[in-house]
Amino acid sequence: MSCLSLPQQNYIETIHELCLEHDHAHTKAIAEKLDIRMASVTEAMLSLSAQGLVNYHARQPVTLTKEGMKVAKKLHRRHQILADFFSLIGCNKATAENTACKVEHNIDDEVTSLIEKLNKKLTTE
Repeated sequence: MSCLSLPQQNYIETIHELCLEHDHAHTKAIAEKLDIRMASVTEAMLSLSAQGLVNYHARQPVTLTKEGMKVAKKLHRRHQILADFFSLIGCNKATAENTACKVEHNIDDEVTSLIEKLNKKLTTE
């Protein structure tokens, strides 16, 4: 996942969210959700497809591959750990969620694990 750019990670997350809602994602829905042009989505889908992260064919719904799903689940887990942490230290829900979105792409697995341990410690005290 470290080789994925921030925009690529955002695409993976968006596709994952849309797939949870509708079992697939249309490029138009991805563009609308990310507030970008369809041409940008198409370019990104070609790149992510070449990396084996999405199943993409023109004018067809987009889905995540097994590898893409692993990345999406890892990002979701990291986001949840961070949002929980920010809530535990007193942030309101909206701030915790927004801050988690910003931070989740910039920390590694070791830091995520340490924050998760701290969350567990703080919730058992």
